[in-house]
Amino acid sequence: MGKYEYTNRDISWLSFNLRVLQEAMDKTLPLYERIKFLAIYSNNMEEFYQVRVSYYKQMLRHAR
Repeated sequence: MGKYEYTNRDISWLSFNLRVLQEAMDKTLPLYERIKFLAIYSNNMEEFYQVRVSYYKQMLRHAR
């Protein structure tokens, strides 16, 4: 895999999470549905941070 494939995957993941967050902010949806979207967003961002951010931190450590 090239370096751009990682970037595209990460941008896609973050873009999806932005759309989920936008659903959570949609005041036309019932409150319970909005809370479910917030839970999905929270879980996804936690996973993103654990997997992708730690990967980039590791890359930076090895680049020194």
